[in-house]
Amino acid sequence: MNASKSDAAAKSSRSVAERAPDTIDVLSVLSRQRWTIAFFSLLGLALGIAYALNSQVWYQSAAKILVSQTNAESSEKATSETVNTDVLANHMEVLRSRKIVEAAMEHGNLESLESITPFITDDDDAVDYVIERLELTKGGVGGAKDARSLRIAFSHTDPEEARQILDWIVLEYQDFIVNQLKNVMNGANELVIKAKNEVQTELKVAEADYLRARKEAPLLFQGEGSSNIYQDKYRRLEDELLDLQIQEASVRTRLDGVVKALDEIKESNSTADQLDKLALIDSESIERLALFAGLGLNDSRSAEFQATQPERMAEAQTQYNHMLELMSEKQRLSAVFGEGHPKVQDIDDEIALVKNFLAERQDKLATGGGLGLETIGPETLLRAYVGFLKHDLSAFDERKKELEILSKNAENKAKDLIDFELRDQVLRKNIERQEELFAGVVHQLRELDTAQALSGYTYELLETPRLGIKVWPLLSISSLGGLALGLLFGVSLAVANDFRDGRFRSAAELDDAIGLPTLGRIGKLNSISQGVKGLIATELSPDAEAFRMGRTLLLPDIRSGKLRTLGLSSPMQGDGKSTVASNFAVSVSQLGLKVLVIDADLRRPSQHRYFSVDITGGLTDIIAGTLSFENSLKSSDAENVTVITAGSSTNTPAETLQSTELDKVLALAVEQFDLVIIDLPPVLAVSDPLVVAPRINGLILVVRAATARRDEVANTMRRLRSAGGELVGCVLNTFGSGKKFNADGGYYGYYESSYTRPQKANRAAVSSRIAKPSRASGDAMVAESSNGRHIEDESV
Repeated sequence: MNASKSDAAAKSSRSVAERAPDTIDVLSVLSRQRWTIAFFSLLGLALGIAYALNSQVWYQSAAKILVSQTNAESSEKATSETVNTDVLANHMEVLRSRKIVEAAMEHGNLESLESITPFITDDDDAVDYVIERLELTKGGVGGAKDARSLRIAFSHTDPEEARQILDWIVLEYQDFIVNQLKNVMNGANELVIKAKNEVQTELKVAEADYLRARKEAPLLFQGEGSSNIYQDKYRRLEDELLDLQIQEASVRTRLDGVVKALDEIKESNSTADQLDKLALIDSESIERLALFAGLGLNDSRSAEFQATQPERMAEAQTQYNHMLELMSEKQRLSAVFGEGHPKVQDIDDEIALVKNFLAERQDKLATGGGLGLETIGPETLLRAYVGFLKHDLSAFDERKKELEILSKNAENKAKDLIDFELRDQVLRKNIERQEELFAGVVHQLRELDTAQALSGYTYELLETPRLGIKVWPLLSISSLGGLALGLLFGVSLAVANDFRDGRFRSAAELDDAIGLPTLGRIGKLNSISQGVKGLIATELSPDAEAFRMGRTLLLPDIRSGKLRTLGLSSPMQGDGKSTVASNFAVSVSQLGLKVLVIDADLRRPSQHRYFSVDITGGLTDIIAGTLSFENSLKSSDAENVTVITAGSSTNTPAETLQSTELDKVLALAVEQFDLVIIDLPPVLAVSDPLVVAPRINGLILVVRAATARRDEVANTMRRLRSAGGELVGCVLNTFGSGKKFNADGGYYGYYESSYTRPQKANRAAVSSRIAKPSRASGDAMVAESSNGRHIEDESV
């Protein structure tokens, strides 16, 4: 075998003991452990039946109560409503309470019942026993699962006494509801009535306070949602005062400008400059000054002047008024279009013409004559304008004082009205709280009203306690339960056992685990007592073909000289390695090759029995030097097969095999024979195989599937490789294994056909052909076997 295959096989064998299936084959596990599962299932069924037949019998008595609540709006008409879940829970607690159960046991004289006495202990009395056996459930079944009903059940060993105990518990529960609960509710009723009176008194006080406050309310307050007119008036006065302050500031600014202009007029005598200063006059004041100028001119006219210059006077007056109008228009257009607009430029040109005209007429309008400009000139008009502005400031000051007084008054009244609004809200909320509290108290009072025989709740016994019926144990449930538990335990134990079992479960699993070529699968063979006649290597059978398959796989290395010495061993004794060695030797010899079989199993030798030769004069004698190699060779009835037996017994087999004489024996054997087959002891039993392994060309590992474990096979391969041995293949002994190791697909089906079956005329010749086996026995035919027949070897 080449080195790469050997390395791959070595790596695979190192993890044989650690490998496990990736997934659990449940069906395979159940099949392998079926008897374990069946045993525990039947055991569980038997225990369940035994429990049902021998355990204490329990009987159960049951009753049903409907709990309803009535809401009485009047003494004549009442409506019934189902109670909520919390109320049912409260009633359940009452039923199972020690107070109710103890009173029932006492009134019914039930503590002395003989059926209860066995269950009384130092820690639990009769009442505790009854409470423990009580079962309370709410609601019905099916579509009535939300019904507000209570089912009470009691389990006991005596059916009649179970009914009697439950009957007294129900009666005591009804008495408690009618008496104790009524007293509690009456006390609550008194408290609620007292609270109602107190709340009603406080509500009346709150209403009186509100009425008094409304009478004292301001005239303009009309209740919730009305606006605060004083607050609105305050805002308007403040806005007006702000506008007045802005106007005042504007007038003061203009006044400062006009006063400055008058000072400049005093320093300049130019009429044109005086006329330019008239531009400081605003448009509104120009109208007033125009009226003033007209009045002045009328006063300055005399009879003499009117008689002399009527036309000039009219013209001058017209031009002067026209210039004032132009200045007013310029101010308006400048504010609208800006200084650079064409219309503003046109007015500037027209004003310039009027100024020139008035300048030309200045000499004609001298002081005391003309139009009287000595009294009404530009300076006079500006002074008059100053008077107007001062008058305006005085008016602004008076108005501002008036607005401040009105604003302060409106502010105070607005604050008073806001305070009252807040107080009104507080009073109304107080009334609302008192009304809600009063309504709640009245509602509680109606719910707690017990004036009409506890009309708040109704209790109807839908089902009276009946004679107890058997509830446990039931044979069907106990049997099924025992069977299920037994089955569960059996399956669990089966899976655990299967995981703990380190044996191989199929041939494919073993092949994958060890990583060695499978040279054949052998089943049951003939008895060792038949000697060489018992060997089947010359027969036409699946087992014989298995040996031929191994021969075919190793033949290339044998013919090339790579495999001249071949050892056979196994993990433990009883694996069939001696039987395989003898049959394999015969199979190889059928090809005309000279084969030497050396029995190196010095502790339990067996090759002399397979080949029907004398055991004396063998390997131990050669190593001891008492016998030569040639004299130790023994011919057998199998053609081309020579045997060296174990020889004389020895107390030190390992040391004997460790001798260098064994190397000489192997060297002589290789010179004279085509193949030397060495029967070695089991690897895990003794150390002998490890001594011989490094001295030979190859090793065949024989594994018995029924008994071999993963860790044993792994340790065997590891020891052989550690010692220097070269494993070339594996032979599988399927005796006693399961179906997974039998044929695996059909070599038996093939060999059972008529194709390989000898003809009737030749059967006797085939069966007697031992010394002269057929050399054309189908080297190319490979077969795996597993028909369950036993390989007889040294363990038999």
